[in-house]
Amino acid sequence: MKAMKCVAIFVRIMTLIACMIVSFQALSNQYDYPNNLLSVSIIPELEHPSVGQTQTLALKMTPQEGWHGYWKNPGDAGFANHFKWSLPEGVTVGDFAYPAPSQLLTSGLMNYIYHGEYVLLAPLTISKDYQDGESVDLVLELNYLVCNPESCLPESQSLSTTLTVGDGAKDSALQNRFNQWQALIPKPINETGQFYTSDETFTLRLPLPSSVDIKNVDIKNAHVYPVINDLMSNSAAQQFTLKDDRLTMTTTKGDLDGDLFEGVLELNNGTSLRFQAERIDASSSLSGQPDSWMDNDIVLSIIAFLGAIAGGLLLNIMPCVFPILSLKILSIAHQGSEKEARTGALAYTFGAVLVCVVLGGIILALRALGHQVGWAFQLQSPVVIATLIILMNAIGFNLAGLYELGTITSGSSLQESKGPKGDFWTGVLAAFIATPCTGPFMATALGAALVLPVVSAFMIFAGLGFGMALPFLLVSFIPRLRTVLPKPGAWMVTARRILALPMFITVLGLLWILMRQASSDFTLLVISATMLSTFGLWLTGLWQVSQRKMRWWPAIVLSLLPLLVMVSWDSDALAQPSQIEPNALQFDQAKLDELKTEHDVFLYFTADWCLTCKVNESTSIERDSVKEVFNQQGVVSMVGDWTNGDSVITQFLTKHKRSGVPLYLWYRKGSDVPEILPQILTPNILLNQLSEQ
Repeated sequence: MKAMKCVAIFVRIMTLIACMIVSFQALSNQYDYPNNLLSVSIIPELEHPSVGQTQTLALKMTPQEGWHGYWKNPGDAGFANHFKWSLPEGVTVGDFAYPAPSQLLTSGLMNYIYHGEYVLLAPLTISKDYQDGESVDLVLELNYLVCNPESCLPESQSLSTTLTVGDGAKDSALQNRFNQWQALIPKPINETGQFYTSDETFTLRLPLPSSVDIKNVDIKNAHVYPVINDLMSNSAAQQFTLKDDRLTMTTTKGDLDGDLFEGVLELNNGTSLRFQAERIDASSSLSGQPDSWMDNDIVLSIIAFLGAIAGGLLLNIMPCVFPILSLKILSIAHQGSEKEARTGALAYTFGAVLVCVVLGGIILALRALGHQVGWAFQLQSPVVIATLIILMNAIGFNLAGLYELGTITSGSSLQESKGPKGDFWTGVLAAFIATPCTGPFMATALGAALVLPVVSAFMIFAGLGFGMALPFLLVSFIPRLRTVLPKPGAWMVTARRILALPMFITVLGLLWILMRQASSDFTLLVISATMLSTFGLWLTGLWQVSQRKMRWWPAIVLSLLPLLVMVSWDSDALAQPSQIEPNALQFDQAKLDELKTEHDVFLYFTADWCLTCKVNESTSIERDSVKEVFNQQGVVSMVGDWTNGDSVITQFLTKHKRSGVPLYLWYRKGSDVPEILPQILTPNILLNQLSEQ
């Protein structure tokens, strides 16, 4: 009996095997494909690669219509591609990089797939042991899965290609194809993200790099693809929120508990980013507490306000402001009363604060309307520059004694106080001509003003004006400080004449800026208008001495008339191409993205009217010793000239939370996140960037 049972069991097993074989044969006959369902080819970037250099190897995979291939993590079903290289000694091929996949949700299972053609990229390096003309044979054994909505079939292929070592010359048409493929590979987020789990929720927080246009990100269609399954649910819905440059994603947690999460973030605009995130404690989670104390708008507003005050204080040493402030402070020494001194200081402060707030309000309004403008936009207009040249020239000759704005009481004292009204307009003038230079402390503060709430932004702009007026306020409201001021006397007239010199230097500086902004015809017109205005001021000075009536008419007529001509001048004739340093490339985002993959890139933004920029360029950037080291190390310099205004540059500055120049960025080879360098440069600061690699 036992023997009969064993025979019966054996017969059943054999019958089952036979049925499986028949079924498999039937299935094979049903899908009788003479060729592979997924065609694969190896495409080298260079037909004749040079030794010691890394080139890119492309694996182009094209499923037949109706079929699809899989990402490196196939999702809830399927298996990943398997690669096995047979390479000669001295040749290495790195891991393949995948473009972002698509989602396929079937019966609650999520798969990550490619419907059409997709290309994987890997780095290939040939050692220096090879000589020109030698052949390099590459063989790849590939196993993969290909599916359609009804069935899945595993396939395998053996691919080979032969390269000939040569000069590494690039074919432009082929290079364009590789550039297109490379653009689809997710870019790295160099800053590590954070994630935590609580109950059934998985929360991920990622810092978006500066290369992402935050304003154009629509998070509705964003998706996170995990490299490793089970930390989060693949099939669950993902909810996104965006605050400043921080993206938060919440979904259902998975069954796996790990400390490191890797994945790819795909945004709706075609941008894809690969990232790593570390686990944090849920008790200090991202949802319950701010990420850091800097994320608190109130704290950030206060810090930016203090920075604006410090920046405004430094503006007082500008050549066009220092004489005005000096004369104002010295005039306190012979004010009639404490009340007059304090009233004058408050009027001056009100004028300075008002200009900064108005300029800030104009910037915020224009940006809200879609215009890309930044701080100091007024000096991007040649007509404004021309007006300032005539005005600074008039102030210089007033200080030099060619004419007087008030009544001279004696040769041993300055002009009489013009009262609060005069102090107010002095503050207006000082703020208007000083604000274009974004000095230390100001850059971060003004950049913060563009991303903080409107109330905070206006507080920062007001802080800038308050910082400019702070010395005048301190001397006016603290009588003890006035005791250290020298006594009024004949020396003040000499000091006044000396202070005329910085004003004339300012005129020359503005004229140099105009020559680089506008045509030679317009520059000649401005010089003629300035000479005509000076002649009118001289006549006014003569009529003041002779006590003639209507003594101001020569200055008014001969200054306003040419101004009206300049305002009506054809604006198209004013254009002058920007002039950049000969060894530097002109700023271009696409070129920057290409260069930083193979070189260190020093990118700086400047303007001819920015004193800090010009000092840094002459003392550091354009030094022969710095240029020589840059050339030896293969560092590429790129410059963005903001002299005439440029909406692309303005948008780039905004991404880096800056509203003006200078801005100095250092991109290390292969990095998308730059290091922001100090606003006051030295040659050592630049050269140290190379020693830190």
